[in-house]
Formats: sequence, structure tokens, C-alpha cells
Amino acid sequence: MPERANSSGGASFSVSDVACHIKARQIPTKHAMRIHLIIFTITSGGFLAPCSSEIKKAADAPQPLSPKESAEHIRLPEGFRIELVASEPVVEEPSCIAWDEQGRVFVCELHGYNIEGHIDTEELNKTGKLDKTVRRVRWEFQGGPIAKAAAKRQTGTLKLLTDTNSDGLMDKATVWADDLPPCYGIVPANGGIIVTCAPHIMFFADRDGDGEPEVRETLFTGFATNTIERGINNPIWGLDGWIYIGSGSGGGTITGPRLKVPFEVGNSDFRIRADGSAIERVNGSVHTFGLTMNDVGDRFPSSGGTSVRYALPLPHRYLARNPHVPSPNDTHNASNYNRGFRISEPHPWRVRRRSDPAWVKFYGDRETNSNYFSGGCSTTYYGGTLFPAQYRGNLFYCEPSLNIIHRAILKRDGAGYKATRAPGEMESEFLASTDQWFRPMNLRTGPDGALYIVDMYREIIEDYSAIPRFLQQQYGLDQGRAHGRIWRLVPKNAEVQESPNFSKLSGIELAQEIGSNNPWRRETAQRLLIERADKNPAEGLAKRLDGNWRGAIRALNTLAHIGALKSSHVLTGLRHKHFGVRIHALRMAEPLLEKDKKVRTHVFSMVDTLDPDPSVRLQIALTLGTLQNEASATRLASLAHRHGSDRWMESAILSSANGQNGSWLSRWKGTPALGTTMAGRRDSNAVMNQLLHLNHLNPETGIPFLQGLITGASQGDRPWPEPTNGWEKIANQLAMMMTSTNAEVRKLASGFAARLPIDSSAYVSKFLNSAKKQALDSQTPLNQRVSAIEMLSIAPYEALAPIAIKLLDPKQPPSLQLAAIIALGKSHDIRVARELIKAWPSLTPKSRTVVLETLLSQENRLPVLLEAMENRAIQIGDLSAIQREKLIQSDHAHRTKKLLAAFSSDADLPKRIARYQKALTVNRDGANGKSIYAKNCLMCHKLDNEGNEIGPSLASISGKPDEGILMDILDPNGKIDPEYKLYLVTTSTGGSHAGVLANESATSLTLKRPDGKTDVILRKDIKTMTTSEVSLMPANLHEQITPAEMASLVTFLRTKFGKR
Repeated sequence: MPERANSSGGASFSVSDVACHIKARQIPTKHAMRIHLIIFTITSGGFLAPCSSEIKKAADAPQPLSPKESAEHIRLPEGFRIELVASEPVVEEPSCIAWDEQGRVFVCELHGYNIEGHIDTEELNKTGKLDKTVRRVRWEFQGGPIAKAAAKRQTGTLKLLTDTNSDGLMDKATVWADDLPPCYGIVPANGGIIVTCAPHIMFFADRDGDGEPEVRETLFTGFATNTIERGINNPIWGLDGWIYIGSGSGGGTITGPRLKVPFEVGNSDFRIRADGSAIERVNGSVHTFGLTMNDVGDRFPSSGGTSVRYALPLPHRYLARNPHVPSPNDTHNASNYNRGFRISEPHPWRVRRRSDPAWVKFYGDRETNSNYFSGGCSTTYYGGTLFPAQYRGNLFYCEPSLNIIHRAILKRDGAGYKATRAPGEMESEFLASTDQWFRPMNLRTGPDGALYIVDMYREIIEDYSAIPRFLQQQYGLDQGRAHGRIWRLVPKNAEVQESPNFSKLSGIELAQEIGSNNPWRRETAQRLLIERADKNPAEGLAKRLDGNWRGAIRALNTLAHIGALKSSHVLTGLRHKHFGVRIHALRMAEPLLEKDKKVRTHVFSMVDTLDPDPSVRLQIALTLGTLQNEASATRLASLAHRHGSDRWMESAILSSANGQNGSWLSRWKGTPALGTTMAGRRDSNAVMNQLLHLNHLNPETGIPFLQGLITGASQGDRPWPEPTNGWEKIANQLAMMMTSTNAEVRKLASGFAARLPIDSSAYVSKFLNSAKKQALDSQTPLNQRVSAIEMLSIAPYEALAPIAIKLLDPKQPPSLQLAAIIALGKSHDIRVARELIKAWPSLTPKSRTVVLETLLSQENRLPVLLEAMENRAIQIGDLSAIQREKLIQSDHAHRTKKLLAAFSSDADLPKRIARYQKALTVNRDGANGKSIYAKNCLMCHKLDNEGNEIGPSLASISGKPDEGILMDILDPNGKIDPEYKLYLVTTSTGGSHAGVLANESATSLTLKRPDGKTDVILRKDIKTMTTSEVSLMPANLHEQITPAEMASLVTFLRTKFGKR
């Protein structure tokens, strides 16, 4: 077939054009230099010289098979058959399939995959030379003409497929839209089709019945785009009437004609209302493409290297109620294996790459015939009954790079899940093919209960940049752009029944279908009942509450949506024997708890009689947060006492604690999060009750609680309301703690007292005076002096400064100097910055490092630091690249850039690389390399059981040449993997943080700092959040490691992680 009209392009570019583009765009020196080095390598080989000779296409490339031939190459599970549903030219590069209520088949397509490499090699082939330079190039990241031309040729298509002769094969395609951005998912809604095509979510509908859409609407826009395969994806209907969507690239400010205000979507998955009226974050994050949901509503987002992951089963909306405490990780692994078992041969380009030692060094042996999950996608739950019983409730997982579909057995593990390989498939796969073009990349259960396989059918599915450029030239990258297949997998002897036209069913008939054994039928029935908003089927739905549990869950949610839910319905659900029905009934009960005594009494009884299911107990804790009375508080306390150790129970209870009366908390043994919650919401009465409780026990047991109180009291500057009985009781309780024999209790009690509007000055002064004497007394043991200055950190600046400044004297022990710097850093007083800079000349390197971090940790200190740099009191070179980046991203960017304009160490990079490369050619000392590694690398890279997991695993160096490792070390900012980008966050309290994004949750995010520690930042406190192109890896390691030592380090890494 000729190339698509909307995918053509006449632009052509040479490598010299790229060099000119670098100058035109003024790419930063550190990036431009690396590209210039590459260009120099190419041009020095004479590669750009015009040549009329042709590049011959590889003769051993696997060729496409006809659908019939391809089917014969598929190894099926025993007892199954596979049937073709559609193929080219009806479908080309399909990415998703869906059926509307009429049973019509829709397909979306994604065009332009790997087009960047295709454009590049087309032009490159005109030279008649093969580019065998060992390196990796991704044009979409570098930008420039090729990236721009590629973007114009990356499109999406929506089609309606028809079987005109009723032979079971779709033979006609009606194009509903062919000018969309790349499409990565469709779902039926409101009589039409919703399409996810970043940056948009769009809606199409045919209202006049002519088979073509006259309705075309953008529901939402603003979603981030990155690489073509990382767009928002795979929309699915949830049991609650929302549509859930995979996050893709993540991020974006979302707007829409029915959205009242813009919405920041973040990096998590999200859900939307089908009419475009709402969008919300949810737990979980898709890392490749695809997500699925089981029959109780738990979600499983896909990941390239892990076959089964699940979203935290505490819905985001509950966790967001308590913004004062961090939430658990929002995605968890259920499987602990990543090995796949292909039966196809590796593509010849992999074999040929392996024959070149330079490329073997660059990519490693394993790449030639990988049997590991790396591009896994479209995790799909099978909830039907057409398949034999052993397949029901299984998860299926596509791995297009291995030409397989994997099956996992899913089991509950407390409130979470575990997944294992299926019996009989420990070293094989559910479905596999020897056809190297077979690329399963999406799955759906159809109206007939069969499993439909979306096969993108193409020669090369790997990212083009992973393929040596000379092999791209010979094999090409766009073979498959005119191909695509849809398959149907069914048991051999199954009687497949066609689905009725659901659009013609009455409400009563749909109510019957909601309990169907077929997942498509029950989902479609529920969707239509919600869209029609007709209350007439309410009686039929109510009858489903006593039936099978899958239908009961949908009936409950549907009754709520159509406004026909009664307390009797909820009570029936609460008594159901299946845990999933009870969970959804508890959610439906929440609006009734305040006014309906029967519902409230039954929910309370589920605590009193101890519901046996851990997931139900979590939901009870979440549901009780909708009430604010002593009775619900008592039940929360009971859950805390009897099941506080259940996984995630503490988080569930704390989500309900925010806004709760608070008196019940005194019955729960203190935890940091509990104290943070109380103080964060300024609950004076709850604090008083808990302090009273702790003093009646042993105050030492309250240390975690006191730590949390200080954390919460430091959040924002909201005033404390006076307790019901005044401040005197709190002052007395804290005063008692200040007389404790435990130094930590005294310190924490005094610290919290200093943050309250109370007069405990007599006790605090006595405590501080004692600490002052100890800190300055040279006869006191050093550890006690350090402890004393730590205690003084809670004092007002006027009390702290005279002592801390004296301890900055170089005559004082280093540990005491550091303690003094840290204590001063905890004060928000602007004078701290000037005192630290005044002491700068006499400080040791270790103390200077802490001083710089202290100065950069609060925005009000930055002007003082910049002034010191301008006056040369502190040199620009004293700051690391990350510290300079913090200044650039601050409110003082112009002033910082002016200072940095004359400072650059990149000019010497080419000479430095050559000098270090020379050292690789002589004998090396691997034993010495181990000590160099320990000294310079363990802080960010874990080795065995030592070090920190901040940077990437160094196991990947087994696939790189020595020169590539050297370049990564000497120019760490040249290429930064997205998951190791530096994030810079400022807070509303003036704080400044930098690190790798380690986790996101409903209420917080976690940054891994360069020193191995973590910062947990509450979302409510975030002022700004940006990413940087500066690597966490120091850019000045050449100042610490000589060329000979660097060569030894590389040798050690080779010995440890892979052969040279």
C-alpha cells in the first residue's frame, strides 16, 4: 500500500544540518559538546561525502506472513483455537479495540512509531555509507528538524469496522477520524466513542445513524506528550461509573469546556467523567501501556519489566482528606519474576549486532536473545466464564518484543495481592509465536466472552535508538506501517453466542444483564442504565443484591448513580457474604451514616463483631471518617487497638482522623503520624487529651507522638485555637514532660512548647539554661555537648545564636561545629545566613558542605548567599551543579545566571575525555578500583548490601564499552534517564528541596537526596515543583579521580558487573 497521505513528508536533513541546528538553538554547551563529538566522529570517517552507491537492504530480514500463515506459527494453549477478526488493509497499526452497545466494533490506530529513525536513515542512505559509529541517538529527545518532521507524521485514526458478508471477518472500515494525535485507547460512552490521544481526550458520536460521526468534541486537553509510545492510554470503565486512564508520560495542566478550573494531573493515573465534567487523580501509575480492573474494582497498572502490579487499595480521595501525613506508595508489585520464555528466533539485526565486538561491549550479550520482560503492556483481567475454570480470574500480559502473551495466577494477600506463574507454565508461556512479526500489544474481553488480541504486526517493535544505525539503514524501521491484525482466542468446543443489541434492551432487561457471567455484558448494561438515569429498573436491580456477587456490586453502584439507592439496599450489601460487596456497600453507606440509624448501627457492628476480611476492615476505617462523633471515634480506636498492625490500617485510620473529634486518639498508642495529624490541623483539644494520657502512662512511650507534634506544628503558620479548657492544662502537661529523666522527652516537650502560644517560660528557660551550660562546657563528654546543642535548636534565635556561634570556632571538635550549623539551620531567622557566611573562612570542607545546604534550604537565605558569591566570600566553584541549579530555579534566577555566565568547566571536556581515554589503554588495577568505588560511588549506587539506591543500577554497564562508561562519568549531564531526573521543590514555608522522585502518593511525594537521605514533602505545602537537566551525579569527579584511578574503577566495574 502507498504511504498514508497524512503521514508523508518531504523534509530531508543531513548530520551537518543537525550541527547547524545546535548553533541556531544555542543548546547548552554541555549538551552541544557531546553532539559535536559525535558529529566529529562521523565526519572524520568521511561519512557525509556524497555518494551515488545504494545501501543494499538486508537479505535475511524476516518477512511478513499472511494471516493464515501467521496463525499457524502461534503455539496455543491446549484446547483453544485462534480466529482472525480483521487484518490489513482494513486495520493498520492498531492499538485498541472496543464494542459499543450495538455490538459495533471500533479500532484505534497509532501511526508513526519509530518514524524518527526512519527519517534519519532515509537521508543517511543517500550518502551510500553505513554509519558504524558505536553510540545511541534519540532524535525526539535532542530535538531539531528530524524531531519536528517526525511529529508531523505521528498520527492517530479511529475506525468503525464492519463484517459486510457475515463470515466473521471484518472487511470494511469506515474512518471516523484520521487527523488525530497518536491514539492509545478507546472506550464507548454516551452513544459514541471516547479516544485518548495525548494531548487530548476526544469524543465522537453518530447521532443520525448514517454510520459516520457528526459529533466531534474535545473533552479534555493539556496532557503531556513525550515519546509516541508514552501517551495517556487504555481507558476502561470502573464499577463506580468513572472512566480510568493510564498516565503515560505523566503531567499536564488539564482544561476542558466543562471543567470549572484547570487541573494538574501529576504523574499518577486518573479518572474522568464521560461527559468531561470532572477529572481526578487515582492511585497507581502505568509505566508502559495499559491497565485493568478486577471484579471488585482493584486496578492493575502495567509496567514493562514487572508482569503484575496493583494500585494501593486505599482510594485516593480518602487519603487526600488528611494532608498532614504522607501516604503509602501508590503502586505495589504483586509478582517477583521478570523472565519470559519466547519460542521465536531473535531478529537478525540482534544477531548481527552481536557479531561486532564493539557493539557487544556497548549493549551486552543478554541483548542478543533477551528472555526478560522489558516492553510488557496491557495487563488484562479475565472475568468471564467462556474460558475453562482455571483461567477465570487470571491476568494476561502482552510482551510484544518476545512475541508472547503471559498468564499470571492472581491471589489475595491480605488487602493486597500476589501473582505467580501458572502451573504447567513455569518455563513456557500461555501463548507464543515463532512469527517474529507477531506483536500482541493489547487485549480485550469481547461481547462473546472471547479474548481479543490486538496485534500491531510489524518487523521491528524495539525503540529504533537501540538498533545500531548501520543496521537501521539496512533493515529499515517502518516495515509494518501497512499491517495489523485482530485475533480472537476461544476454547475449541465453546458455543460462542452473539450478544444482543443492548441499545434496544429495556431498563428491566438491562437490570437482568447486570448479573451476567460475561464481563462485557454486565459492564455495558451498567453503563447504559447510568447513562439513561431511569429509575424504573430499580426494583430489578435490587433483586440482584441477593444474587451473584459481581452483579450485586454493579447493582449497588448503579442504584446510587440513578438516585434510587435505599438504606435497605445498603443493609443487604453490608450483610453479603462476599467481601467485595461489603466494601462497596460501605462506600454507599457513607451518605447515610449521619441520618440513618439502622445503617450506622450495622456499620458499627462490623467493628464490634470484627469483620473477618482485611480489605473490609480497611474500608470500615475509611468509611468511619465521614462521621464526627464519639461513637465512630470509639470504633476507630477499636480498629487501631485490635488491627492497627494490619497492612495500611494506620494510613486508613489517619485519613479518618483528619477532621475527626479527636478524643478517641488518646486511646491509640502514639505514633509520629498521629501527632503530625493533630498538630497539622491544630487540634488543641486532641493534643491536650493525648498529652494527659501519655503522662498517666510512661512519657517515653510518647516519643514518636511528640516527634510528630513538632512536625505538624511546623506545617504552615496557621494559629492554634484555644482548647476548650484553656491553655493551662497543655502547659502543665508539657511542663511535667520537661522534668522527665529522659533527655529526648525533655527536648521534644520543650520544642513543642516553643511552638505554642503558651507561657511555659519558667520550665523552658530552666531547660535551656541547662543545655547552654552543657554545650559550652569542655569538661562535659562530647556526645552530651552535641545532644545539648541539638536541644537548643528549639530555642528562639536570641537564645540559640550566642551559644551556636561560639561553637563554630575552629578550636571546637568537628562534630560540635556540625551540630551548631544544623541547630542554626532549624531557625528561620535571616541572621542565620550572615553568621554562617561570617564563619565560612575558618570552616572545614565537611562543615562548608553542610553550610551550603543550610543556606540553600530556605528561600530567605538565598539573597545573602548570592551577595557572598558576588563579593567572592564564597566562590561559585564551591557550589555543586545541583546547588547552582537550585539557585537558577529560585526567584533569583537573573542574578544567579549573571554570576554563572563567566563560570564554565565544560570547555575542557574534549581534552579531558582524551586524557582519560588514554589511560584505558594501559594496565589497570581492579583491586584499587574497588576502593575508588567505595569512596566515590556508594553514596548513590548500591553494591551488594552497601550503598544507596539513588542512581541507576550499575549492572547496565555490562552493555557499554569502556569509553561509554567514561563518558557517563565525565559528562553526567549529557544524558539523564527520565526516572533519575532531578526535581526541585520549594514549599510554602520557605523550604527548598532537590532529589530524584522516589514516590508519589495522594498527599505527599518523596525525594531521594544526593546524600542518600529522603525528603517527604506534603502536597499541600508545595509552592513550586520543576525538573532540571542537571544530574545528581557530580560533574567534577575528574577533580577527585585521576585518569589512572578512573581506568582502575572501570576495570573493577567490569569485573563486578560484566565482561569486557
